[in-house]
This record gives sequence, structure tokens and C-alpha cells, in this order.
Amino acid sequence: MDNMIGKRLDGRYELIELIGTGGMADIYKAKDITEDKIVAVKILKNEFAGSEDFLRRFRNESKAIALLSHPNIVKIFDVGFSEQIQFIVMEYIDGISLAEYIKLQGVLKWKDAVYFTVQILRALQHAHDRGIVHRDIKSQNVMMLPDGTIKVMDFGIARFNRETDKTLSEKAIGSVHYISPEQARGEMTDEKSDIYSVGVMLYEMLTGQKPFDGDTPVAIALQHMQTPPKMPREINSSIPEGLEEITIKAMQKEPSQRYQTAGEMINDIEEFKKDPSIVFEYKYFSTDGTTKYFDKVTDKADTKASTALATEIDDEDLYEDEDDEIEERKSPLLPILFAVASVFVIMTAWLIFKIVTGNIPTDSGNADEAIMPNLINMTYEQVQQEYPWMKLEIQRKWSTEFEEFKIMDQLTPAGRSIKKSHTVTIIISNGPKEIEIENLTNLNAEDAKRKLEKSGLKVKFIKSESDEIPEGYVIKTDPSATSKVDEGTEVKVYVSLGKGEKVVNVPSFIGKTLEEAQTLADEKKLILKVIYGSSNEFEKGQIIKQSVDENSMVNQETEIEVTVCDGKAVVNEATIEFELPSDIGNTGTFLFEYFKDGIKFKEEERDMSVNSGDTISFDVKGSEKIKYIVKITNVQDDSLSGKLLEVEVDFTKETPEQDILSYKTELFSQLIYVAPETTTPEPPISETDPPVSETDPPVSETDPPVSETDPPVSETDPPVSETDPPVSETDPPVSETDPPVSETDPPASETPASEQQETPAAE
Repeated sequence: MDNMIGKRLDGRYELIELIGTGGMADIYKAKDITEDKIVAVKILKNEFAGSEDFLRRFRNESKAIALLSHPNIVKIFDVGFSEQIQFIVMEYIDGISLAEYIKLQGVLKWKDAVYFTVQILRALQHAHDRGIVHRDIKSQNVMMLPDGTIKVMDFGIARFNRETDKTLSEKAIGSVHYISPEQARGEMTDEKSDIYSVGVMLYEMLTGQKPFDGDTPVAIALQHMQTPPKMPREINSSIPEGLEEITIKAMQKEPSQRYQTAGEMINDIEEFKKDPSIVFEYKYFSTDGTTKYFDKVTDKADTKASTALATEIDDEDLYEDEDDEIEERKSPLLPILFAVASVFVIMTAWLIFKIVTGNIPTDSGNADEAIMPNLINMTYEQVQQEYPWMKLEIQRKWSTEFEEFKIMDQLTPAGRSIKKSHTVTIIISNGPKEIEIENLTNLNAEDAKRKLEKSGLKVKFIKSESDEIPEGYVIKTDPSATSKVDEGTEVKVYVSLGKGEKVVNVPSFIGKTLEEAQTLADEKKLILKVIYGSSNEFEKGQIIKQSVDENSMVNQETEIEVTVCDGKAVVNEATIEFELPSDIGNTGTFLFEYFKDGIKFKEEERDMSVNSGDTISFDVKGSEKIKYIVKITNVQDDSLSGKLLEVEVDFTKETPEQDILSYKTELFSQLIYVAPETTTPEPPISETDPPVSETDPPVSETDPPVSETDPPVSETDPPVSETDPPVSETDPPVSETDPPVSETDPPASETPASEQQETPAAE
């Protein structure tokens, strides 16, 4: 059994079961004790806890997700970083991965594939707008809820796209079946790399198979870099042509020929959804730059260079999250020798390529060469000041992401060795594009939405009454027609409800009397249905609940149920729990007394040698704030007593809130019973006599004194017991001077008088 099950992290997150295992972390289903809800906890594996690189990447995940808040992205609630354990607390998704769904369905209906893809793109657009690139988009990292909602998860290897200190030296990461060509080459990646991976997932959903497969990760990576995929419609002829074009445009090997943003791809999908027969006339550009779909690389030198680049990547480090296990195959001697020879040829070609391209410095060096810096987010003037030797060619584009005059892209990737005479093309942002809003009055609402979104604007519909505009048509926009706004601005579109039933805004009835509420309802022409209920917060006659929230838009004559307070208090129940310390040792038996507002209602004894570490609980109930006290007393000495626990429970809340005012576990060690000390006995008087104890009782006053004047023994005295012991031989002889025993006296008992008493003799 997993030894983590049952543990509680930060005293709050109790681990229930292991639900997933990734490349560097395990995921557990857990219960948030504080919030009383189920969550998912991702815990870094022990073998990676000592690696600074893995710790950095694990922290980056929480840093990345913390910036994101979107309905299609798994939420992050909490993070914990310590020397012992590092974890992230996330939203628990009760569903299956898209990979599992594809496996179950085989080939998805194109409408379902489009529905899922749009949600993934919206999640990525949200992340990209905040400078975060996922870099590991794959069907295993996409979760699907039972209602079809998509949640993108695992930003574990995401990085901040606008960081300027990253260079080509960082290794490409990601799952090989979904990896972009630039990732496979180990180059810098951006949003367009995620677009490529989305294209691969869309291809997989439409055809039921991945575009590229092979025996090794390197073989698959080479196909991503060089080989055109088989056209989706050749595998599944039911795929609409326009959707096929969207798929292959997203999978272009050259990033500049793909969709540049997730929003661009969404716009094309929306156009396709309106008209599934649409044809975009996109072409798949092959790796030699032509538009012939089946053209392939013919230049052997380029092929060897690309092969070398792929070989440079270490399989395990580069594809550490690969889910498809590739079995090691047994080969005869000849194929092994052939493979060794092939590797030698490839490595030789790689070495030549590196020297020729300047990526491996020679002994002599070259003053005419330099390493291409990262220019993103710099201005043209800054580049001229820092790199006066650089020749620049400028292109300009509109951008909602980059400020005006900032460099948003460079066609020569950072980290490459270039000649100083080389011309570097940079793309400078014009800022957001200014768009003039059309006059959409009397236009169908859906048509108006298409026009605005095609112009790069966002749309928010607001329903409003109108006696002039037909139902479903635009009354006006805000900003108004002919206004100029930045691209990406949200435009409010007021849509007519027609001349039918009037729509009213529901007022707040909470806290009002029934008469006051009825007056408000009459004004709005709403119908009130009255029921009664109890409350600790409201007075009798006040409304405590309404079935329709305030500010909701409803038709007139709508029935709204209101609950009126009947004046009775609501009695709520709670359980108070506290844990006894487990390190107090054997401290004796204690009496536990339980008090409610000073009145004892329960008591019990507990032996702390048996009950240490136990959890004690007791049930309580009430309708107001009540203070409870637990007092402990040492059973061996009732003067050893003290207040152990003091807690206040607020029963006015529907779920009672507990406030622990004090809990003194140290009392157990302070109230330990100590027995009184005893006195050591004195030595005996003589060798023959037994020692006289200081604790011996005094001689009984009823014993007859041994004296010459003793009165005669009574005739009524009982006879000597036959069982009396004989006189001790150690007793001293009778003195010769003692007077004779009177003849009239009855014979003396052979048993000493002292032994006839109930009090025992001193030993």
C-alpha cells in the first residue's frame, strides 16, 4: 500500500488515493479538511527532490498556473514548498482524458472534434495572452468532464515566453507524438508550437490515429521535421474539406506558415461551423518551400543535418513525459553492426554541419561572427544602441499582445551563430489595430456577432425590451456605431426581446416584511408564493430566502417563492474533536469533565497510558454561540486539576463554526501525582529482641498491668486457649525476687496479654 495514503499535508489536505503518475510527480485525490471539498494534490517524486533543475521546473508549474483563471484550465488552489515535500493543490477533475476518450471512440465525429478543439484553443489563448506557452499539449493532458467541458492541465514544463534570458541551449521537451518541428530541433518555442500540437490532436480525433509513428522517439521526431503527414481525408473521407485545411494549416512545419495565434484558428473554425462546405484554399507547404503537398526533402546534406539535430537530443531527457512505452527489441548481429555504422556516419555529418554553420567554435575564431541575441520586447532604438553592428530589416504588424514600437518577433532565432553582415528581419508591433464599429441596428444578432468577431472584436449580448425592433435583432451597440476602438475590445450588443411578455428585474426581498415584499412584487407584476421556515439571523415575519436571485431578468407574472421567518430558532448540530498528546508517557488516570456555558453535562475517566494519542469527540447542538470547556483532574489527587480545552461554537451558521480559544496539552505533565515520602525504621534494641517500630500502636489500655498490686484474676476470665502458642524460649526467666503467685489467683494464661488484643504486636 502507498505509504502516503492517509497522510495530511500542512494539517489540511488528507491524501485518499493515488490517481495518476507522471514523469516527475504523483497525483493524489485528497480531501481539503478546511474547505470540506475534494481536491487533487500533485507531489514531486522523492528521486527528483534533490535536483535543482526539477525543483525549478516544479515551482514553475505553480508560478504559471497561478496566473491563469479560465473555465477550460484546471484551477490551482494552493502550493507547498519545504525541504521534506513539495506539492501543488489543484481542482479535482472527475472525468477522463481526451486520450482515453479517443481510445474508446476510435474516430470522433467532426462536430465533437471541433467542439473540443475550440475549448482547448480558448484555454491556450488565455495562457498565451499572459505570456505562458504550455509546450506539452497532448491528449493525455486534456481532461473531459461528463458534460463535454474540456480542462487543459499540467503546465509542468511551461515557461514564460517573454523571458529574455533563455537561449537555444535549453533542451526541447514534450511528448514526441505531438512535438513541433522547432521543439524537435531544440530551438526556441512560442505560441505557434502549441498551435502545432493542437493540430496534431485534431488530426488524431478526426482520423483515429496519430500523424507520425515509429520505432524510436528520434524516428518520430525526424518525421515531424521532414515528412508531410498523410492527408486526413485519405484516412477518413467523411471529414469536410475545410476542416482538413484548418488541420494541415495548424501542422505546417514552418511556424510562420501556421496560425499565428489561437484566436486566428478559432476564427477559421467559427467560419467553418457557419458553413461546413467552406473551402479556404490553404496549401500544405513542404519542407523545401514549395506548395506541392507530396514534395519531400531532396537535398542529402539538409537531410543529414536534420538527422544530426534529432540525434543530438537525448531520448530520455527530451521525451521524459512520453506515455507510449517503446519495447526494446532483440536484434541479430548484422542489424547491430549496421546501426553502429549508421550512427558513425550521422555523427560525422553532424560534426561537419556544426563546423560549417559556425555552431562549434574553431581554434582560430572569427571576429565577423556573433551569436544572435533575443530582441523580443526591445525597441528598434534599443537594438541599434546595444548591437550597432546588426543590419535590420523591419516589418510591422498589429498586435493586442505587444505594445506599439516593441519587437514582437524575429525571423532569425536567438542563439544561432550568424555573420555580422547578415540582415536580421524583425517584426515591430503597431499596437492594437483600430477598428470602426459598423451600424448593426436591425441586423440579426448572430450575423452581427460574426461581423464583429471577424473584425477582431469581442461580443457580449444584452437582452432588452423594444416595441420597435423584432425579437432577436440588434437594437444598438455600446460603443455606438462609427466609434473607433482597439482590436480585441468587447462590444455590448443589445438584442430585442420583441413585443411579447415584458421582462422585469427581480428585486431583493431578503430582510423585508411580507407586506413590503408584496408591494415590490406588485410594482414588478410578479407573483409571490409564501412558505415559512426558521432562522437564527432574521426576526419573525422577515423574509429569509427567495427562489429567484435579485437582479435576475424574468417575465412578468413569474412566480417567486419567498420563505418567511416563523420566529423559531434553527437548532444545528456539530461534533467537537481534539487529539490527546501521544508523547506524555504513563501519567496516570484523569477524570474528564465537560461543561456547556459553565454547566457540567458529561464526565468520563481515561487512563493516559492507554489512551495517549487518541482522538476524543463529543456531539453538541444549539442555536446560538455557546462556549464549551473540558476540565481534567488527576484521579489520585483531586487537587491536581486544570482547564484542558476551551472552544466556542457558533450555531447561528448553517454549518456551525468552531473557534478553539485554548488547548493546553502540557497540563497532563503538570498534573502528575507524586506519592508522599515514608520514614526509615530504627535498628532493634538488642540482638534477641525484635526491633521496636515507631509506628507500633500503644499497648491497649484493657491489658492487665503486670504489677505486684495487680488485682486478682477474675474467676470469670476465660480459660486459657489450647491453641495459644507456647512461651518463647527466648523470654527471660522469672526473677527469683518476684513474689509468689497467690494461691487464690487462677492460673495465669500461657498466652501473653498483649497477644490477646486485636492490635498486632510490633515486629
